[in-house]
Amino acid sequence: MTLIVCKAISTDATALLRLVRDCVAAMRAAGIEQWDEVYPNAETIASDTEAGTMHILNVEDTIIGSITIDQNMDQMWLGMTWSADSGPAFAVHRLMVHPTQQDRGFAKRLMQHAESVARQQGGRSIRLDTFLHNPAAMALYPHLGYRRTGIAMMRKGEFVGFEKLL
Repeated sequence: MTLIVCKAISTDATALLRLVRDCVAAMRAAGIEQWDEVYPNAETIASDTEAGTMHILNVEDTIIGSITIDQNMDQMWLGMTWSADSGPAFAVHRLMVHPTQQDRGFAKRLMQHAESVARQQGGRSIRLDTFLHNPAAMALYPHLGYRRTGIAMMRKGEFVGFEKLL
């Protein structure tokens, strides 16, 4: 099996929107109301792609996952208790793995890629948030060495902040 992580390009948009749709459907079926038709949407995907911050995971030329890596900290994170020596910090947004490909280590692979990108660009930490009622995500980040930094109330409910020093 050939795994390739690379930056998304504009021609990936249709496959990425299908990935979002499939992830939203699977989360809803599991009772997780984290994402919907409002977020993430086509504009978000296009913006991440144009900025060169969306990275995709291809297996045998099929996009099965994606992650956005940038330095855009959500305003809702201002109340989090980030480490004092964590700057410059990078942020992870919209980590997703196709439902048929989950539980195979691909989310971990994408997070390791994010950490590598951040390190290469002089980052000292990775910050992110995840929906409190998403048990898989809530288990993933501590397993990868991330610590909780607080809770932010967003449109869909409570989101837990996580940080890892690199």
